[in-house]
Amino acid sequence: MDDPRGGVRHVIPGRGNYLTGDSVALTAPSLVTPADRRMLTELFRCLNREDLDRIDLLVSFVMWSGIQHIGRHLDEALRRGAHVRLLTTDYLQVTDTRSLGFFLDRLTDGPVGKLEARVFSDASTSFHPKAYIFTSSATGDGVAFVGSSNLSHSGIASGVEWNMQTSGTRKLVEEFDRLWTDERAVLLDQEWLTEYERMRQLRNHVEPDEPSDAPLAHLVEEDEPPAQPWSVQAEAMSALEATRLEGHQAGLVVMATGLGKTWLAAFDSTRPEFRRVLFVAHREEILTQARDVYRQIRPDGRLTLFTGGEREPDGDVVFASVQSLHRNLAQFDTSRFDYIVVDEFHHAAAETYRRVLAHFRPDFMLGLTATPNRSDNADLLALCSDNLVYDCGLVEGVRRQLLSPFRYRAIPDVADYEHIPWRNGRFDPEELTRQIATQERAEQVLTEWRELGGRERRTIGFCCTIAHADYMAEFFRSEGVDAVAVHSGPSTSPRAEALERLASGELPIVFTVD
Repeated sequence: MDDPRGGVRHVIPGRGNYLTGDSVALTAPSLVTPADRRMLTELFRCLNREDLDRIDLLVSFVMWSGIQHIGRHLDEALRRGAHVRLLTTDYLQVTDTRSLGFFLDRLTDGPVGKLEARVFSDASTSFHPKAYIFTSSATGDGVAFVGSSNLSHSGIASGVEWNMQTSGTRKLVEEFDRLWTDERAVLLDQEWLTEYERMRQLRNHVEPDEPSDAPLAHLVEEDEPPAQPWSVQAEAMSALEATRLEGHQAGLVVMATGLGKTWLAAFDSTRPEFRRVLFVAHREEILTQARDVYRQIRPDGRLTLFTGGEREPDGDVVFASVQSLHRNLAQFDTSRFDYIVVDEFHHAAAETYRRVLAHFRPDFMLGLTATPNRSDNADLLALCSDNLVYDCGLVEGVRRQLLSPFRYRAIPDVADYEHIPWRNGRFDPEELTRQIATQERAEQVLTEWRELGGRERRTIGFCCTIAHADYMAEFFRSEGVDAVAVHSGPSTSPRAEALERLASGELPIVFTVD
């Protein structure tokens, strides 16, 4: 097929490498500057290459603003099985603790991918290399960028930086390995991170008349300030504090999607009396996303997962799937946690949730949901001691200009739902897919989308199953519309790349599930 760059990308995983070409074919170095090519764009291209499964990052400083740019792409590379190594330095304590925490949370050596991180620590030696090295373990071919860009927003996205791109990576990898095995390159672990944050805080609070090079650090790299609660989150936190003063040990907070329920829980749980926190959800993706939020509030905290794939019960904050907790309740003392957060609390009426909630005796339990009303009329509020602490729903969020206004457009559906079996509170997924993943219905959706000016908008199409999402994306592509499907199945398009392209307007529509 023709090279689809600028069109379909990674549509059929495993069917050819659509992104080969210029990067691998280079025989002479080329210069990457803001006037020509953005470093961030080049990093995205390499991080999304399935064949470049060895990723070595060598930088002086790592800032949270840089993680915000490439974090999702690194996660996808790890999910594909990539081996990622980070080597940075503690020079001047410029590197942001949150950023090191991001890598600490992903130190894995399992069946999917592997991440390792080390810190070059030597007060008598400066450490200023900046290199991003991508190599194929199968062929030894690769792409590397060597120059001036640290892993920060200014370094890879907005600043005036020069970097040389080269396809000759062997010598670079050898030099990286030499630094990696240097005795001054120490392993990043929880104890090191805690001490690093302590030293960083001491530097930030040095007395005015004491000599310090801390101001120099701020000249070297600026980063985003620590996150602060939005007004709606501050209101909810005040309500939670008041309800605890009244003696309540549980409460429900209702906040529309987009108002920051996870951020609220993260901020509220930092009170000194809540030393041990449990965050419960029904999907691992929710747990890892919540961990990333908590990492920004607790830069050096011990944040652990307790799921089917990773079980670390001893953390300052434990992010646990309800299924894993339900199967391992005997492992936890009833008073193990001071504060328990139950996300997506509308699921809490299920028996697995009820058993988990009945087992623990925290000082406070917080239920979070955007949709408190259930079709089966289950009494969620009773699970929170009939204590509705705070409510800011969708309409109120729009009224306060915290959420975008919206319009519903209902159209007649050509699918026949009457003969689809209803099982366990929902339509049978396989039969539902057979009924709606049809050419007639796809043509109807495409026609309506075009009438709404779909090509000039950014669209998310919600589908009932993975097969349905794949079908819709393939149909739209067959009609000349650049579309991808993003989901948890093996046929998914790269999530981070799809979101970047959707946000930039390059991709008009993404089909997804749930």
